[in-house]
Amino acid sequence: MALDFHVPPGDEVERRKQLVRDVWEYKKVDHIPIMMDVAANPWGYTVTEQMVDRDKQLKVRLESVERSLVIPDYIPSMRVDVGCIPIASAFGAKVKYGLYPDQTPYVEGPLIQHMEEVYSLKMPDPETDGLLPEGISRIKYFIEQTEGQVHVSLLDIDGPVNCAMDLLGPERLYKAMHRYPDALHHLLNLLTETLIMVLDRSLQAAGGYDYITATDFPGWWFPEGKKGHVSDDACANMAPRFFECFSIPYNNRIFDFVGPGQMHNCGPNPSAHLYLRQPKLLGLNVAYNYSKDDLGKFRDIFDHKAIIYLILENSWQENLKNYRHAMEVLAPRVIAVPCLTVDAGEDITFVYNKFLEISREYASRMDW
Repeated sequence: MALDFHVPPGDEVERRKQLVRDVWEYKKVDHIPIMMDVAANPWGYTVTEQMVDRDKQLKVRLESVERSLVIPDYIPSMRVDVGCIPIASAFGAKVKYGLYPDQTPYVEGPLIQHMEEVYSLKMPDPETDGLLPEGISRIKYFIEQTEGQVHVSLLDIDGPVNCAMDLLGPERLYKAMHRYPDALHHLLNLLTETLIMVLDRSLQAAGGYDYITATDFPGWWFPEGKKGHVSDDACANMAPRFFECFSIPYNNRIFDFVGPGQMHNCGPNPSAHLYLRQPKLLGLNVAYNYSKDDLGKFRDIFDHKAIIYLILENSWQENLKNYRHAMEVLAPRVIAVPCLTVDAGEDITFVYNKFLEISREYASRMDW
């Protein structure tokens, strides 16, 4: 369908993209880009309704895009979402939608009860198994319906260790690191091969990298050649030696396939000093609420080597304070790009301008 609103002209979108490209390269800019969008859902569709009905999700996403166009840094984009468990569902885990209609789907109990069961698992078929068929076809549908004018995310497929947690449950996963490392490596190898296969199918559905924001859930635009992504929330609870053993080798295989990019871990980050042993890691996206105590680590470790997409999830007023705090800790050595959603009832231009004041100050403080 043709959009019933106009996205900015190509040269304007290109200007905004260049700002993002420059900060990833630590090139001097007049302000740090503000990854801000507007939450709008006038139909009141629940999260569950949007997960199971692609057209309802598309309507909500496009409403957000249209209302976000007033934001000077905004790059039209939207997230394709069937939940964060498509891989587990494809292996046979039962998908449940909770009683609370704005809860994302989850898997009902660990699929694997005993570690020896990992040796009987088979790679799923993305055409038939679990949430994968709907998720992959939804990527193509969103791009077709917007005639490629709006970038889309790929699916929220996590990363190898996160997927292992979905199949094993947290307790069994962490115990396996101590007691059954060989079985866990077998599972992680299978999951990595599965993720690469799903990423390949998803990229085909999207028509290639030019149409996507990133190769996983982020709806924020990543520069060309830097769209790789892996989630590793499980590492928040790992000793660094386990991150080195069970995360790094498999995350690196994902990056080798999709190219350089970012890793997501909300926090805390006990293995932050090992993150750059992933040679293609160019940045993190982390939630301020859970990683604020690690900002000093990031400053010392990522010094002009990686950037941060800082996810701000409170009221815009609190987010503003938190972003200023991040600037105070990280400048002049590390860039943090604020990523936030503002309710449609707010004065969007006013909120943007308040963040712009900090982002200009941040840019002036950087050692470019």
